[in-house]
Amino acid sequence: MLDLRVTAVAAAMLVAAGPALAQKSKDTLRIGFYDPIPGVDLVYDPKGETALTARAVFDTLIAYNERTKTFEPLLAKSWKTVNPTTYEFVLRDDVKFHDGSAFDADDVVYTLNFVADPKVKFRIKSRFLWIGKAEKIDRHTVRVTTKGPRAVAMARFAVSIPMFPSDAHGALKNKAAFGKKPIGTGPYKVVAYSPNDGVRMVRNPDYRHGSPSRPAGSIENVHVLPIPDVQNQVAQLITGGLDMIHNVPKDQADNLAQNPELAVTVSNGILYRYIAFDAIGRTGSDDLKDARVRRALIHAIDRDSIRRHIFAGGEAVQKMDSICKPIQIGCVFDVKPPAYDPKKAKALLAEAGKSDLKLQVTTLPEARKVAEAIVGYLRAVGVEASIKSVTFGAYRKLQRTGKIQTLVHQFSSGGVPDSDALVSFYFGSKARNYYGDKQIAGWMKEAGSTFDTAARETLYRKIFNRINEQAYIVPIASLPSVFVHAKDLEIDKGIINPFGAQLARIRWK
Repeated sequence: MLDLRVTAVAAAMLVAAGPALAQKSKDTLRIGFYDPIPGVDLVYDPKGETALTARAVFDTLIAYNERTKTFEPLLAKSWKTVNPTTYEFVLRDDVKFHDGSAFDADDVVYTLNFVADPKVKFRIKSRFLWIGKAEKIDRHTVRVTTKGPRAVAMARFAVSIPMFPSDAHGALKNKAAFGKKPIGTGPYKVVAYSPNDGVRMVRNPDYRHGSPSRPAGSIENVHVLPIPDVQNQVAQLITGGLDMIHNVPKDQADNLAQNPELAVTVSNGILYRYIAFDAIGRTGSDDLKDARVRRALIHAIDRDSIRRHIFAGGEAVQKMDSICKPIQIGCVFDVKPPAYDPKKAKALLAEAGKSDLKLQVTTLPEARKVAEAIVGYLRAVGVEASIKSVTFGAYRKLQRTGKIQTLVHQFSSGGVPDSDALVSFYFGSKARNYYGDKQIAGWMKEAGSTFDTAARETLYRKIFNRINEQAYIVPIASLPSVFVHAKDLEIDKGIINPFGAQLARIRWK
C-alpha cells in the first residue's frame, strides 16, 4: 500500500526546502505522471494523464469553449447539419501534420471510419459506435452519417475524436503502437518517447489554426516523466527535478503551499469521485440487490465530512448531489441521495435482514483514502467492510468479469459537456452496467436521439432522480485538479480536460 502520510520532519522539509530550480530559463516544463505512459493516444489509452499529452498533440474537427459553452472552428472552418443524421464539414486547406504532410478529407474519412469500425477493438468503444460512415465529398469537404439522431454528436466531434494521418496510421499493422510515435496537427509535437523517460514534446511553430479555447503553445519544451510514487514526485519538485505535479494529497498540498518557491493552482473541471454498487448481483451476491441496503450504506456515509477533510482543493471541492455536473447539458434533478443518518442506516439494514452485512470495496490507489473513510463509516453501523486496492488494469478485468461488489472510483465523462457521456458510460456498456435498470435504458435511448433541449432535460431529470432514488451511483464530491508547481508557472483554471489543464494554456509568467 502506498503510504501518503507526511511526517513532521518531511513537512518541515517541504516548507524549508531551497528554491525549486524551475527551468523557465530553458523554456522547459517538466511534469510528473503517476501512471505508466504506454503512448500518446486517447483512443487506446483513455485516461486523464493521457488527455494532457494527446490533446496537445492531436486536434479535433471542432473545439468546445467551456467558458462560452459554444463550439468553435478548428480543423473544420465551418459545418452544417444536413438532417438529424447527417453532418457536413468544410475543412481548412492550410493545415499540416507534424511530419509535413497535408491534412485533408482523406484523413477525416479514415479516422472516423477507423474508430467506428466494429472490428477494431479498444476500451470505451461506445464513444464511437454512433458513427455510421464518413464520406469524402471533395478534398476539403466531408459528410458524416450517424446510425440515428445523436444529440451528443457535436460534443463528440469536439472532444472525443482526434484526427489521425491516414497514410501513417493506416500503414501500421499494430494501431496501438501509433501512440509511441504519434503524428498530429496540434500545438505540440512528440520528439521522443520511451517507457522509462516518458514523453518529450516541443512547441509546434506552425500552429496557426487554433481557436480562443485552443491556442498555440507558449512553452517551448515539455517533458512528461513517469514517477509513480507521490513522495518521489514531491522530492523531485522541491529539489528542482520537476516543475509541476498533479493531484497531490491534501496534507502534502497544504504543506507545499507554504514553500515560497512554489504555488498551488486548483482547477475545478468535470471530475468527481463516487461510490457505486452491484445492484443486480453480478458478483454472485444478492446483498446489494435490495435498494434498502444500498440506501442504508449511503445513509451511513458522511459525504460532506469526507469532502472537507480528505479532498485536496479547499473550497473548490464542491458538494455534489448527482453524478452529473452543471456544465453538462441535461444535468437536472430533484431527488437527492440519502442524507447522512447512521441510525436510519442501521434501521434499514435490520429491516432488510442485513445487519451482519459483509462488503468488499474495490478501489484504486489514488482513491484509497476516500475508500478508507467510507469503510470506517460503514463499520460504524455494523457492516464488515474491507478494501481491495488494485491497479487500473486489474480493475478493468474485475469490472468486465462482474467481480466488483462496491466501487470507489472517479470519472470525468471523458471531458464531454453532455450528460449523455456519463449516462451511456454507466448504463450503456455491458461491462460497466451493474444496475440493469430498463427504465433508465429507455430514457437514455430517447434522450440521446432528441435534439430538443427541454425534452432532453425532462428525460435526464427522470434518469438522475432514479439513480439517486435507487442509490445506484452516488457522488462523494467534485475532484478538483490540484497542481503544485514552480511559482513562475501559470495554469489556466476551469478546463474540462480530464487532467484539469491544457498544455497550450500553461505558461511561464
